[in-house]
Amino acid sequence: MKKCIIVLIVLLVFSYGDWILSTEAAPASIAKQISVPGDYQKISDAVHDGVPTGNNEWILIKVAPGVYTDTVTVPANKPYVIIQGGGKDNTILAWKSANKGLADAPLIVRASNFIAKDITFKNTYNLNEVAPAVAGFVQGDKCSFYQCNFLGVQDTLADYNGRHFFSSCYIEGTTDFIFGDGTSIYQDCTINATGSGYITAQGREQANEASGFVFKSANVIGKGPTYLGRAWRAYSRVLFYQSTFADIIDPKGWDAWGNPENQLSYSEVNCTGPGATQAGRVSWMKNLSPNELGGLVNMSFIDQEGWLENQPSL
Repeated sequence: MKKCIIVLIVLLVFSYGDWILSTEAAPASIAKQISVPGDYQKISDAVHDGVPTGNNEWILIKVAPGVYTDTVTVPANKPYVIIQGGGKDNTILAWKSANKGLADAPLIVRASNFIAKDITFKNTYNLNEVAPAVAGFVQGDKCSFYQCNFLGVQDTLADYNGRHFFSSCYIEGTTDFIFGDGTSIYQDCTINATGSGYITAQGREQANEASGFVFKSANVIGKGPTYLGRAWRAYSRVLFYQSTFADIIDPKGWDAWGNPENQLSYSEVNCTGPGATQAGRVSWMKNLSPNELGGLVNMSFIDQEGWLENQPSL
């Protein structure tokens, strides 16, 4: 009898463990869908009126092809929002703003658990003049972008605190056009340096901070010449991994921007193309150990609990 009870307990324990694992691995479902235009004429109204404060279920805002002149803020108290367009070249969220910091942009995301897919975020400020003009400001945790365009010149994408994933996105600009202190992986993205300047300005402030920008299989194109990055803060960290560089990269590659060179973590690993030659690169570029490299290129750099796998299927 005791043996039977023990066997039963063991089976229950393993069954419960399997149930927990299967529950954690199962993608979430979409609880509500909103159409634009349809339910609302503007994306901002769909977020403001269609998503309840304190929301805890995924809400899909489906945006039809078209150009929407609007500025959309997803506040911190409205998580679990999805904005999906009808193709990144067909659905465009456009807004004209410059020299206004991070408070005015086509897209501002302060909420956690946010997804955007198949849409363009464009700052229409005079693209012939370099001035801070943010197209997307991302500040929430666990935010992801799939097949999105970010169009601007200076400070195009403000990638701030939180863990972020960009997949098959297109990002263009000239000066610091991917900047901030986010902990982010950019996978299979096209980076277009439309003029001379700097691609990244990463803002890691302390050695023990997790933040950094990791570009995996990026395609760096454009006019240039451009630096891969300059140090916005004292422990700035950027890695380009298995990426392709057109012949537009300044031979030095990186700029310390007045910060201590020995504290910076700028690396290029297994990159190819005419711009990937190491002749002329700064002497202080960091050589990563296998463990350091693995810690950055593995998805656990941004996702240790499986939040990406648990997102709804779109």
